[in-house]
Amino acid sequence: MDEERRIRFLVSPALFVASLLIGAWPDPTARQWIVDIFEKPELSKSLIELAAAGSVVVFAGGYVFGTISHSFLRIIFLLKRRTWGGSHEVAFDGVSRQQVLARLHASPGKPDDASRDLYAGAAFDFGILKKHREGVHQWLLRRWNGFNVAANSISALALSLPVGHFITGIPWSLMWCLSVVFFEIILVFVAVCAWHDTMHMLTFMVSLEANEPSDDRQVASPVPRSAQ
Repeated sequence: MDEERRIRFLVSPALFVASLLIGAWPDPTARQWIVDIFEKPELSKSLIELAAAGSVVVFAGGYVFGTISHSFLRIIFLLKRRTWGGSHEVAFDGVSRQQVLARLHASPGKPDDASRDLYAGAAFDFGILKKHREGVHQWLLRRWNGFNVAANSISALALSLPVGHFITGIPWSLMWCLSVVFFEIILVFVAVCAWHDTMHMLTFMVSLEANEPSDDRQVASPVPRSAQ
């Protein structure tokens, strides 16, 4: 598994556990246990080894949070299909949609038909940008990974409140709820910015007249002097 995907699956479970610890902090017994983790090296080492041994569970948790985020976003974009397109992963306006289809030598279709945006965007990014504009392709991957990390973390923190209360018995407190809401607002802001950055860069690259290096283009040979 690539490093970007690994980070995507690790951050959200870590924030989920951190939220539960914040919720449990007011309880004296739980607070003393949390303090012991940082003060007693042998206990910290044991917990690290336990976490390493349970890495499959951690990745499974990250996958669950990612699935919830993806499903929620997919449903929202399907409901707003005419405004945002059919998928949150690629959203073109009418002009950009026609331009990217022309770059891919695909049939133009209707300007308001967003059903092929996801496939056209993936083909353009991995088929053209990855080959001729590797730096831009990597930039898009980093921004998109940042969006996914933020979106998955939003799901993890949102679920930590009901799971912590109804399953582990942590009472809701003002400190816990406000902490979750505060970080949710930050994560939503980061996710929205990362999504817009990704879509705007993709649209910008589509709008360029050519995405291949100039030396890949055919240049007309000069007319020989004898023919002048």
